[in-house]
Amino acid sequence: MSNSITESAQDGAVHSVRVQRWVAGLLAVLALAGSVTVFLAQANVTNDAVGVTRTCGSAFDAAVDRSGWEIWWAADLDEPDELVRSALVRTDLCPSAINWRIGIAVALGSLSVLLAVFVGLWGSSERRRDPAETTLADRIVRLGRATSAVGAVLTVGGVVAIVVLVADADSTLFLYTDRIVVVVGGLIVLMPAMALFAIGRVLALVGAYLQELDKERADHEADE
Repeated sequence: MSNSITESAQDGAVHSVRVQRWVAGLLAVLALAGSVTVFLAQANVTNDAVGVTRTCGSAFDAAVDRSGWEIWWAADLDEPDELVRSALVRTDLCPSAINWRIGIAVALGSLSVLLAVFVGLWGSSERRRDPAETTLADRIVRLGRATSAVGAVLTVGGVVAIVVLVADADSTLFLYTDRIVVVVGGLIVLMPAMALFAIGRVLALVGAYLQELDKERADHEADE
């Protein structure tokens, strides 16, 4: 009876941890999606004195030199209305608007990373065992999770670097080669990172399968 109550409590604790992991994981995905959305969305600014609204571009555009102070200044000087032209709407308001978006995007991205790390740490402590009771399957699962996490970070970082490089309007690299060549070359360079992620996932799945076998063997021995 005591063993049954203990096992029930352990199962309830494990279920609670898994629910919390799912919630934290969902929040991490939402925070990442929000970060990307804010970073890519177009920023508009309004000057109430002259009653006009103008577009500044996105934080991503500013990061890859597709918008910036020179472009905003030139656009303000091209305004046909003298009153609007003298107000320098973009030059005055766009820098703050873009900086705010970059700050929000970084904050949401950092929150997503923290939640992802939190989920990973929770995953490793789903079933806390004494070090002496740690099995080969447990070690394989941990190794697989760590390997896939490193591979995922390297892959995402590489993809972001490729996107920023290809989108850079002023890069002198494209005087010597095409953008498609840069993309293909970047993906080739990323293949080891993607392979690392795939190997980690395979190890995690194999470890989970071995854990199930260990559990079935222990249950069978307990029944005997």
